[in-house]
Amino acid sequence: MSDILSDHIYYNGPTAFTNEAVAMQPDLFVRRAALFYTPTENLPEEFVGSGILDITLSLPTPDYLEYQELRGYSSPRLWVDQLQRQTWKIRWTPIWPAHIIFTRFDIVRLRDDHYVMGTKALLDALKVKTTGRRDGRLLYYFGAIWNDDAASVTVEYIQESVEHPRLAKLRVQVSGYE
Repeated sequence: MSDILSDHIYYNGPTAFTNEAVAMQPDLFVRRAALFYTPTENLPEEFVGSGILDITLSLPTPDYLEYQELRGYSSPRLWVDQLQRQTWKIRWTPIWPAHIIFTRFDIVRLRDDHYVMGTKALLDALKVKTTGRRDGRLLYYFGAIWNDDAASVTVEYIQESVEHPRLAKLRVQVSGYE
């Protein structure tokens, strides 16, 4: 299987690929991790979702302590991957202004502040892009919301109990203001 994009990043570092380079990559969805530096407009239309987002992730967001100690949870890229796997889309067309409802299903109820802090990386993953890198390069995330500021989004946090850990999950709903 040819891996044009990942090979390029391996040898040349972070790259914003052109739509021509993206079009040359067979099995683009499998190579989506190479596209964090590539703007959405350079992706084929069939890999960009739109409309209301209502998905369930099999991985619930962590408690704040887990978020701090298990570093993978604090990586927006982990959550971008989860969003992509559930939608089979690499990006989403942003909803602005957006309303997000996170519904966490688990056998334990988290402290409200720990729940909110534990969703920070997921909230970031829903954004279009960030300049959070030390080198100032843009990173393009899933893109269902424009930004996570008060003018762009409101967020609701709900917790529901389940009887067994195997039923733990997180429902993510993104829509416009009603």
